[in-house]
Amino acid sequence: MIFCRKCLLPETYPGIKFSEKGICNVCNTYQKKWNDNNFEAEKKELEKIVQRLNDSGKPVLVTLSGGMDSAYAAYLAAGVYKLNVIGANFDNGFVTETAKRNLRKITEKLQIPITYIRTDRKALYKLYRAFLLRTGDFCTPCCQGCCCAGFSVAEDKGINTIIHGGVSGSRVEFNVLGMLRHHYERFMKYAGDFSSRELKGIVSHPDTISQFELISLPRYVEWREDDILETVKRELDWEPLSDGETRHVDCSVSQVSDYLLARKFGYSKRWMTISANIRAGHVSLEKGLKSILEEETKVLEEPAEISELLDSLGVSRKELEELPFYCTEPAIYHLEKADITEV
Repeated sequence: MIFCRKCLLPETYPGIKFSEKGICNVCNTYQKKWNDNNFEAEKKELEKIVQRLNDSGKPVLVTLSGGMDSAYAAYLAAGVYKLNVIGANFDNGFVTETAKRNLRKITEKLQIPITYIRTDRKALYKLYRAFLLRTGDFCTPCCQGCCCAGFSVAEDKGINTIIHGGVSGSRVEFNVLGMLRHHYERFMKYAGDFSSRELKGIVSHPDTISQFELISLPRYVEWREDDILETVKRELDWEPLSDGETRHVDCSVSQVSDYLLARKFGYSKRWMTISANIRAGHVSLEKGLKSILEEETKVLEEPAEISELLDSLGVSRKELEELPFYCTEPAIYHLEKADITEV
């Protein structure tokens, strides 16, 4: 199996191509777009945006999950840029107690009022079940719900600007070449037979989205995991999960999601994230390789939380194992033997 000699993405990644030197098209495109990794122009543009928003005196909305990235976005918006921030949170049905504590700390330390959106739990679980059985993964309804919650709260409070910590389109974007796009079209492709009542509060039509100014902070500032973690711990007393896990602390079944993705594609979302950080120069090839080998081995171990997911969705173990999606050989088996030489 071939792996990119710069970012370690495997040849099984959808849409990937390699040059004669063994460099993937993701890295080549990245090099053309972000060849200097200099944030000066972006910083100046962000300064103008922040000045405009402060001068307007109008509030902005920050979508919050209790996770590390959204906590950092809130800290920057309210604590550093001194914007008038209102928060919005979507209850995905699997919110951890750790995330709840982190959200309370954000309110207390940054003086951010948060509006909590909870939709029909039965309809939400029905959507998760449909996506799991129809696609082999179940995260799209949650991703749509988080966005919809932000739009709903912003519209209700007359807010035009929404700030978030999503990395799409940034230097650390991991969802490259159109893979795992949890967008409206994909959502409706698999949820088109659901009633408008069942979808209320979970999905927003693109026409609604176009009414808002969306600001993705990772496009303007350097989004380094280690620095972000250190900052939110220091400034917000932010907590990881009890086992020390810092990614996706907002969802009790996130490890199940990564486990199923690894079985479906041969690699996990965490692998994709590490590759993105290698491309951005945040992690060396050597360190990235070591991290993938260590973390991917853990991902392939069936998490105990899978029972929570299946029980909540009314899916039997037999139904899960009979799905046609989980037949890809783990790429890590080949990465362990690969001769990776940095270019």
